Amino acid sequence: MQTDSQKIIFIDLIHYPLLVLGPDKRVGVWFDGCSFGCEDCISIHTWEQKESSKTTISSLMTKIEKFDTKKITISGGEPFEQPRALLEFLQELKKRDFDDILIYSGFKFNYLKKNFIEIIDLVDVVIDGQFDKDKISQESFRGSKNQNIYILNDKLKSTYQEFQTTQKRNLQILEKNDEVYLLGIPKIEDREIILN
Repeated sequence: MQTDSQKIIFIDLIHYPLLVLGPDKRVGVWFDGCSFGCEDCISIHTWEQKESSKTTISSLMTKIEKFDTKKITISGGEPFEQPRALLEFLQELKKRDFDDILIYSGFKFNYLKKNFIEIIDLVDVVIDGQFDKDKISQESFRGSKNQNIYILNDKLKSTYQEFQTTQKRNLQILEKNDEVYLLGIPKIEDREIILN
């Protein structure tokens, strides 16, 4: 019988330190697989679940525990398209006292609350909504204006409010496994250059 820690999860990338998607040094985890297909998405490479991205929650946690942080940003891909694995991953993070869990989702927050309340109860901050290239945002970690931030942990409200007002939109470039990754949210006007 498969235990939770042996459960399969599809992960495109794990990176530390992540400096651009949330306050302070964090670990970034990008899920593989997304059915939204937003136009001009910067993460097209995460749309399809690849065999090479298959791992277990146990293996994922072993990698994450090596990093000197209790803060994490989960993006994708679409994390909520792997709901069982996402729930068990979050439960493992909570067991290890992660105190700042930020998650991005293309689903709207009300839909997430209605359909995934167990998951939402384990998350500190949610940024919701599909990327819309016609709704330009200048904020540091929202790709378009239709996306909203929900700070669910009162202890983090001042930290995130300060981050939103003081943090400029920056990018990190990562070379890993002969691939180049752009971490963060580029300005909409720069996407065409980056994607071509």
